Amino acid sequence: MMHSAGIILLCCLSFATTALGSDFVSQLEAAIAEGQRRGYDVGVTSLAVDPVGIPFTCTPYTTTPAQSVHQLTPADVKVIGAIGDSITAAMGAKAGSILTALTEYRGVSWSIGGDGDVSNTGTLANVVKKYNSGVKGFSTGTGSETNSNSRLNVAVSGAVSSELLAQAYTLINKIKADTSININTDWKVITLWIGGNDLCDYCSDTNFYSASNYAKNIEAVLDVLKANLPRTYVNLVEILDVTQLAPLSSLWCDLVHTFVCDCATTGSAVDKQMTSAASKAYNTALENLISSGKYDTSDDFTVVIQPFPSGIELPYKNGEPDKSYFAPDCFHFSTKGHKEMAVGLWNNMLQPVGQKSTDWTLNQAIICPSANTPYFYTKKNSPAQKFGVSYASEEDGQSGSPNLLPVYLGVGVGTGVLALVVVVLVVGVVIRKRRQRKEGERIPLVYKKSIDM
Repeated sequence: MMHSAGIILLCCLSFATTALGSDFVSQLEAAIAEGQRRGYDVGVTSLAVDPVGIPFTCTPYTTTPAQSVHQLTPADVKVIGAIGDSITAAMGAKAGSILTALTEYRGVSWSIGGDGDVSNTGTLANVVKKYNSGVKGFSTGTGSETNSNSRLNVAVSGAVSSELLAQAYTLINKIKADTSININTDWKVITLWIGGNDLCDYCSDTNFYSASNYAKNIEAVLDVLKANLPRTYVNLVEILDVTQLAPLSSLWCDLVHTFVCDCATTGSAVDKQMTSAASKAYNTALENLISSGKYDTSDDFTVVIQPFPSGIELPYKNGEPDKSYFAPDCFHFSTKGHKEMAVGLWNNMLQPVGQKSTDWTLNQAIICPSANTPYFYTKKNSPAQKFGVSYASEEDGQSGSPNLLPVYLGVGVGTGVLALVVVVLVVGVVIRKRRQRKEGERIPLVYKKSIDM
């Protein structure tokens, strides 16, 4: 005879796997509320579900239209696009609890989200809107990469670098199919960020997920973009060290981490060391690829490495990891995290090659283009001299703000907590299945797909 707890778990799992019916969700929300009423911190409620804006202090001005990618200013940008994984899809970014952690909130995505404006939703696209309100391609609302409102945000949750070439072809075909875009004359900014899922599986297959294979995958993507997208500036964003997520430890976080990224979080010390070293090797491989100069051979296309994530360290407040920058799954960014990523990317774009920030300075102000240097920096237009940048903090005394960090629920709240555990497990399983690759199903390093003519 099955134990009553087992019956409860099976019932909860049945509900969870059938799209989380409204009654089931209501019961779980009630369990969360009851736990909070009793004084417990349930650990599954995101602290930053509302969009977070960027104080915009720059003065946009008109410049002579760019004739070269090395003269490209924010006002010249007509199209914005992005390829990548669940971070660019903004999975869980506005999730109020683990119940909605699988929702893709693409409208607040750091590099391409276009919900609201920069005052309430801090994204690269919304900053660009301040210079050109007619920019196209930004994603809005929620949904997968196939939704019409995702536009040129073609990022696929769970993607690894060997799958990115398919996204490149999708992006090119979408641009070609959009009659409002002139592919030959409109300046485009495309942001490419991938590798987190490669690292999360690195310890399981160090050959397939090697730095050399990673670089080959990226090179294949960049070659296709260069061959098919004239007038394009590509942000090639370096990968972060995913082992930084390990201290985000709680009952809920550990369950998700085990299913999603055990190599970097809940695995052995050796696995974590290997994964951390691999993240550095990935970035070195990217730097070697771009320093070869193969993407600096024309005036209408270039690739610029934006290295700010390479130095990301887990933010702390009052001696504890600051979970307000993360979604309830402790793996993806919250809207607060996406805003910080957007600022880091924008500022890197306005810093010369060789002098770019390689850390994640929280609450820094955005850099404003100047009359003397109104353009995005490339290898060719970057000065040789040292480039100094001063930042103004958005808020002083941040460490004195209320401590809202969640920790896991130490005392159960009846069957509702058991249901929450099941939902966490389901979320972890779904995320992992989205990116799990069997040996016989792996996409080859050279992926070929036709481009619509």
